[in-house]
Amino acid sequence: MSGAGLESDAIFQFIIDKVKETPEKAKSVNGVFLYNITKDGKVVKQWTMDLKKPIVYEGPAKAGTTVQTTVTVSDADFVQMATGKLNPQAAFMKGKLKVTGNVMLAQKLGPLLQTEAKL
Repeated sequence: MSGAGLESDAIFQFIIDKVKETPEKAKSVNGVFLYNITKDGKVVKQWTMDLKKPIVYEGPAKAGTTVQTTVTVSDADFVQMATGKLNPQAAFMKGKLKVTGNVMLAQKLGPLLQTEAKL
């Protein structure tokens, strides 16, 4: 996987910073998420959001960590969702966003992922 320099990297950096600033808000989600970021239909990078600890890092979940929800989305669509230009429900309905595992848990992520970042 060579996802060097993806647009979504900036969003994940923002999420890392936000989780560090407000760990109690992240912990309230109480779930483990694996993000598969795709480009041209292929997974180019993975990110793990372990909001039980809470910690966010690049790569698959560490051994002993159970992923509850897996989200697969293109780099561009992830950025569009994070900046509020693409509604996650609409993306899901159009097949741009794939969620497996605990789908209800994914809905709790919305407030955490909304970014004011100007990308």
